Amino acid sequence: MSELHPRRPFRPRRVPAALGPALLWLAAASPVLAAGVPQGARQALAPVTAMIGTLVAIAVGLGIAICTAVIVWGGIEKMLAGSNSEAEHKAQRRITNGIMGLVWMIVASVAVSVIAAIAVAYGLIEKPF
Repeated sequence: MSELHPRRPFRPRRVPAALGPALLWLAAASPVLAAGVPQGARQALAPVTAMIGTLVAIAVGLGIAICTAVIVWGGIEKMLAGSNSEAEHKAQRRITNGIMGLVWMIVASVAVSVIAAIAVAYGLIEKPF
C-alpha cells in the first residue's frame, strides 16, 4: 500500500455504539409520542411505509445473494489457486469479505426489523408486511 494512505484498523464498535442509544431512546420513548400522529396521516403514509419495507427487504435479500456469490467465487478461486500462495491469500480475503458482508446484512436486517417493530408497537406506522 501507498504511504499516503496508511491502512487504518477496522473499528466495529462505532456502529453499535451509535445504534445503541437510538434503539434505547425508541424503546424508552413514551407512547404519548404516538398519540400525536393523526389517524389520517398514518393512513396516508401506509403505502409509503409498505413501499419502503419492500425496498428494504429487496435490498437485504440482494445483499445476501451478492455476499453468497462472493463467498462461492472466493472458494472457486481458492480451489484453482494451486500452489500460488498469493492467489490463495487473495481468495481467502475474498471469502472473509463475503462472510463479513453477510454478517452486516443480517445485522442490518435485524436492526430494521427492531425499529419497525417498535414503531408499530407505538402506533407510529402500520405493519409494513
